[in-house]
Amino acid sequence: MTQLERYAQMMKVSVSKVQAHIALSVGVEGSVLAQTIQARADKIEISYEIEADESPARIAGLVRNARNGCYVRQTIGRPELFHDTITLNGQPLDLAAYPPPAN
Repeated sequence: MTQLERYAQMMKVSVSKVQAHIALSVGVEGSVLAQTIQARADKIEISYEIEADESPARIAGLVRNARNGCYVRQTIGRPELFHDTITLNGQPLDLAAYPPPAN
């Protein structure tokens, strides 16, 4: 909703009320001891309720810009953006050097 407000100001679109309802379906599988845990988000459902004295075309443009301008939404769609660095006691830790235990 922050992006809706931001882009409404930029586009000079007048919105009197916005409500969003979000439902997140998640799951996890694998084993902690085998280090095979895989968390996942199965579905993110967002329902927007917008009240405005603007044309549907202007509101559609606003929503489109808000979606495309949302950093979280864009990051979820591009997981390769994550680049981890890990240090242990001040020294680099290479996870690949310590593979999970064999079954």
